Amino acid sequence: MDGTEKAEDLVPIGDVAARFGMAVSALRYWDECGLVAPAERRGGRRWYGPDELHRIALVRIWQGTGLMSLEEIAAVLAGGGEGRDWRATVQGRVRAVEAQIDRLNEAKAYLEHLLTCPSDHPADRCPRLRAATRRWTGEHASRAASGAARNKAGRTRVRVT
Repeated sequence: MDGTEKAEDLVPIGDVAARFGMAVSALRYWDECGLVAPAERRGGRRWYGPDELHRIALVRIWQGTGLMSLEEIAAVLAGGGEGRDWRATVQGRVRAVEAQIDRLNEAKAYLEHLLTCPSDHPADRCPRLRAATRRWTGEHASRAASGAARNKAGRTRVRVT
């Protein structure tokens, strides 16, 4: 305890796990990883105060979005200083989210087109889908060719699947 929590404010690990709908082992793992340490240990049990409950809630929220790994969450929780730059971690995640939004918008456009396509067999007969696959195969063929050229030059190996 840092002096601000009272013993009656502390919650045992089992109650914390139940409150957040998670396994006790997850809280132990988070403690080992440095994400959330208990405020106190009594009789071999971990006890959590309001500050730790706040951190646990943040981890659950950020983890629940599926957009931040535990390592990234730990970087944000650690804050700045000593060569740590949590903002760079968040900026990287923002870029990843933007890229995912772009992919999802593209997927939505394809799905909406399929719903409005006049062809009964759009995968076989839709001119828009044919044009899209020609663009896609052309882009991938040029990437494979440039990868092979770099590979021959001994710089970068590109695996084409």
